[in-house]
Amino acid sequence: MIPAFSRGPRSRRGSARNAWYAAAWQDEIAGGAIARTILDQPIVFYRDAAGAAVALADRCPHRFAPLSKGKLVEGAIECPYHGLRFGSQGDCVHNPHGPIPKAARVQTFALLERHDMLWIWMGEPHAADPSRLPDFSVMADHEHHAVVRGYLNVPASYDLITDNLLDLSHAQFIHQFIGNKDSSTRNIFEMKQEGHTVWARNSMPGEPLTPLFRMMWDTPSQVGDRRAHMRWDPPSHLLLDVGFTECGAPVSDGPSMPSAHLLTPETAHRTHYFWAAARDCKRDDQGLSEKIRAGIDAAFRLEDEPMIRDCQARMAGAELMSLNPVLLTTDAAAVRARRVLAELIAQEQRAQAASRP
Repeated sequence: MIPAFSRGPRSRRGSARNAWYAAAWQDEIAGGAIARTILDQPIVFYRDAAGAAVALADRCPHRFAPLSKGKLVEGAIECPYHGLRFGSQGDCVHNPHGPIPKAARVQTFALLERHDMLWIWMGEPHAADPSRLPDFSVMADHEHHAVVRGYLNVPASYDLITDNLLDLSHAQFIHQFIGNKDSSTRNIFEMKQEGHTVWARNSMPGEPLTPLFRMMWDTPSQVGDRRAHMRWDPPSHLLLDVGFTECGAPVSDGPSMPSAHLLTPETAHRTHYFWAAARDCKRDDQGLSEKIRAGIDAAFRLEDEPMIRDCQARMAGAELMSLNPVLLTTDAAAVRARRVLAELIAQEQRAQAASRP
């Protein structure tokens, strides 16, 4: 049955640039510069002499060598080819061959350090607005949670990964560690939009405990009330609130494990996937932390990713909605998120067009 909601746009041009994207875990640049491509733009990340995070276009304006292959000298990054050095503002601060050319500078990007993460603003730096970053403070709440995290470089579009996360009905078919057989027969699904935020709420009363929660929860019960509520914020930030309680008990009585899923396009068909899971029980159990880390990593890398990659291959580069997919009720949140993002991108592009002379 096709649900009574709009399919949204058949195609979408470009990506949102006036938005925060997850760029790196803060500790990734503790040991020096790293390179990462975001929205097709090669970028180098490092810390300057004062310890502030810096993001520059990863291309020397002289012979276009990758700056990320150079070294840090007194808080500036030195080109590995001819030794030009560039500071945190993108300007050349040292030319070992003579005067510094006025054109010797590279593009800079605004960065925000929050929730143990480096966030990059891919649009105009002066427009970067910290208030537009959604709340992912649970990723850094080490006082009340045991946090495990990871990173995956996925050969698939962030759109398709977002769809996968907003429609958790697939879990019973491919996720033995975090899903249950026949969960869909018990699931009460609700989609809700609040401003630009889209929620996909899944409530499963009388659900058998999953292997994941059997490890986390010391209870003689064989079943409980399970929830899996996914929050999406544009352009591609998701937070999953998942937990179990005794049947009919308040949410606060059972264990919970909120998890962040931060998707950053590398290219149109490859994605940086940062994830973190924060549990509020058995916080000192390092063995459990490792099992959860390995289980979540395997769930995506060995189960989700191959399926998403195969779907993308069958789509042969086409945008999903242009292929007129059959839509199910459980697609409602994913379709709504696509509509919200498409409109935000269109607004951004109209504003850019209007500002041109």
